[in-house]
Amino acid sequence: MKPSALLSQNLDAGRRACILGAVTAGVMVTGAFAQDLVAYLLVAIPAIVPLFLWLQAGAAGIPVLPAASALFFVYYAMPLLRSDIAAYSSEQLVAATSTVGIFLIAASAASWPFLSWVRRESQKWSSNAVSDKQLVRLVFVGLAGGIVYHLALISGWLDWLGTSIGLVRSVMLTLTSITCYLLGCARASRSLVGVRWALALAGIAALILLALSNLLMVGGVMNGLAAVLGYVITAKRVPWVGLGLAFAILSVIHAGKVEIRRAYWLPHTQTLQQSSVLQVPGMMADWFTAGVGALASGSNETGVLERTSLLHMLLLVQRTTPGFIPHLEGQTYAMLPSMLVPRFIDPEKPQSQSVLNLLSIRYGLQSAEGAATTTIGWGMVSEAWANFGVPAVIAIGALFGALCGALMRLSVGAAPLSLPMFVTIASSLIIFNLELDFSYLMVTLLQSIAAVLVCALLPHLLKERRRVSIGARPQLR
Repeated sequence: MKPSALLSQNLDAGRRACILGAVTAGVMVTGAFAQDLVAYLLVAIPAIVPLFLWLQAGAAGIPVLPAASALFFVYYAMPLLRSDIAAYSSEQLVAATSTVGIFLIAASAASWPFLSWVRRESQKWSSNAVSDKQLVRLVFVGLAGGIVYHLALISGWLDWLGTSIGLVRSVMLTLTSITCYLLGCARASRSLVGVRWALALAGIAALILLALSNLLMVGGVMNGLAAVLGYVITAKRVPWVGLGLAFAILSVIHAGKVEIRRAYWLPHTQTLQQSSVLQVPGMMADWFTAGVGALASGSNETGVLERTSLLHMLLLVQRTTPGFIPHLEGQTYAMLPSMLVPRFIDPEKPQSQSVLNLLSIRYGLQSAEGAATTTIGWGMVSEAWANFGVPAVIAIGALFGALCGALMRLSVGAAPLSLPMFVTIASSLIIFNLELDFSYLMVTLLQSIAAVLVCALLPHLLKERRRVSIGARPQLR
């Protein structure tokens, strides 16, 4: 498999101009339907800036920040197309969207040095680490491992891990996302065809269904997104038909999630009434049936795109802080050092969701009891405003942009199946979850990178150990 031209070569000026022009035109046309055009443009224009900078730098490497900015557009600009946003005044909407715009501009400015630095591409990472035959083997081993892990988790076989289950979960979820990425690469390179492709497709379908068995959608969505990224990076084209089918399925399960959770979860918790592998097929069938019924009857409260909104959270924070609720003065960021300590060292360390729960309780969206069982996403922009206002928005935006810039630089010249690419993909999947707070993002990101590095070093360690064993000779006494 040859390295993707998208990663190793720059796009010509004509193609870059077409991409930027098409995206800009689409964003501007969509703005005609916004409830407040000024507020819409305050997010839309800064969201295009990272794409412009990436294209100007030659469109080399993975466009991590442009992709993240596109999600910011979905989470903060698209809600302005809905009628219920009219409940807020124009001043409130402009204040909120300008804050998001400031965050994106700070991120773009911080990422630019990483794109503008001249660097010789390392030949070490310009070729793939495995052959096509090894790639197929890794895909099937990874799928089998991910399926076994989920089966063990559902069956309760991992309960003996106690508080260490969080670390194991982070490692296994990273490995399964990398496996799905490899599957996309293998399919794009035509290494998976015929019977092998059918088996791999069945494997990833089983993996996604098992990831959805806790009735939370994020795990299954991330696995599917990883496979799409692998395909796009290797094939240099977007599978629009597959994406359309995936969106349709996602819309159905999103529509039915409220009813299915009410039926299978214990009251006021995110815990299944009965955790059993045998109930998974029936539960998935009930979920799909509930979703189709909700869409057919029109009882679905919100669609998939309507669900992706963090603008209301920012409006809530800005309306009450600092007028009624004082700034946190960095309290949420102070949790990060203790959250980075492994739980086996400090069993009393804060949970990863501690910041999100603190914000939910502070702003009256949840009680302490409710926060113990349900987590509400806030995002880094709302968290930054709740701490220090605009200065924190600029600082966190710059840190976010620098992180994305470093990942984009890391992927320049890297083959689809190289260690830098694995680190970039695993990190990008974490970054794309905009509902996380800064501390949660950093903890999950470091755990994912560590998992990738361990998996990359393990074969070398085993090989070295084997050499030592073979080279050892018994001494005569």
